[in-house]
Amino acid sequence: MKNKLAVLIVSLLISMAAATLHPAIAQDNSSKNPAAVGSPVRSMIELGSVYSNIYDITITVIETVRGKEAMDRLKAASSSNPMPAEGFEYVLARIKFEIKGRAVSDKLPFDLGDAPLQWVALAADLTEYTRISVTVPKPALAGMVQPGSSVEGWVAFAVDRKDSKPVMVFDPDTGGATGRGRTLFFKLY
Repeated sequence: MKNKLAVLIVSLLISMAAATLHPAIAQDNSSKNPAAVGSPVRSMIELGSVYSNIYDITITVIETVRGKEAMDRLKAASSSNPMPAEGFEYVLARIKFEIKGRAVSDKLPFDLGDAPLQWVALAADLTEYTRISVTVPKPALAGMVQPGSSVEGWVAFAVDRKDSKPVMVFDPDTGGATGRGRTLFFKLY
């Protein structure tokens, strides 16, 4: 009897230790703890106006480019891209967005990047930066994403030159009236 109890306790302790070594990334994701470049963040979104379906998403900021290099890439993408406002510089982020349905019947696409507030940059003090309108390098992170697929592309922001720790926010609720899910935070540095 004592051996069974000891085995049960040891098993419980091992499973608790394993759970703390690999926590769900999105649970730790917040404005005070944004995901680092290269760290995938797993979450979920709910789509559907009458019958909602839950989809698993994974978002990874693959790389960021800032300052002169960002401006050079924007000029290469379109010579009509303007210089940033005085005291500001551009930040480009290359993002991978993956979506998977939880059920075979989950076939609704997600409108990625076209909503006005889906991707937003925040200052280190969490003040929202003004949105910009520039032509990003190809491919842009925009369009309809089908379940079971992934999209990779660029987004652009203008941030204060003095801001050493800007943050990017993904808000699925702005992906249309049917998109619901958790707001996620990512480092742009």
